Amino acid sequence: MRKQWSLKTVYLNYAIFWVIWLIAQGYLTLIQGQITTGITNDLINVGVKVLIWVPLGLFWLNKTQGQLWLSKKKLYNRHFPVQFWWTLAIFIAYLGFSIWIRHHSFYITPMPFTKEGGNFFSVTLAAGLIEEFVFRGLFCNYLLAKFGMTNAIIFQALLFQAIHFPIYFAERLSLMGWVVNVATVLPLGLIFGWIFYKSRNLWPSTILHCIWDTSIFLFI
Repeated sequence: MRKQWSLKTVYLNYAIFWVIWLIAQGYLTLIQGQITTGITNDLINVGVKVLIWVPLGLFWLNKTQGQLWLSKKKLYNRHFPVQFWWTLAIFIAYLGFSIWIRHHSFYITPMPFTKEGGNFFSVTLAAGLIEEFVFRGLFCNYLLAKFGMTNAIIFQALLFQAIHFPIYFAERLSLMGWVVNVATVLPLGLIFGWIFYKSRNLWPSTILHCIWDTSIFLFI
């Protein structure tokens, strides 16, 4: 019989993951500043994230199968509830309003493969696909089986927020930068967790995540 993972074991694995990601962000910052730029830099970012996050996510899913709220075979399906469509409409309206307020017209960054170090694919695709797989597919999924909906969504959002801290450290964000990012990432973590709960499907939160990051990167 497979030994079940306790909450302590899951949180310990998360702590190890956090330290690994902190170290990786330090090396990525060094590479970005001294070695590569543009598309090469972007592909390095994507490659490092894939090599760290995906194997760990698959390992954790395998170790916790039978303890999950939604089985790993059902993570990706065709269920798109009305809550997803309403949230998508709100996202588009909010992002469109933000673009207009900032630029007073439609705007798209002229050089997307060089903006902020050339992180086009890592921001627009890799972040949404990989982060949703790990945080909603594993952490939120596991916590929903252990706690009620509210507590599970709050806890997974806090874990989601915390995994962004290594990036803030590596980029040496100012205090205001921390405040702005936390005020954005934490609510998004709550929304993505809630959408996953409502849809019992990883695609809705993944789509919302990719749309948000792509819009911020290209248009705002």
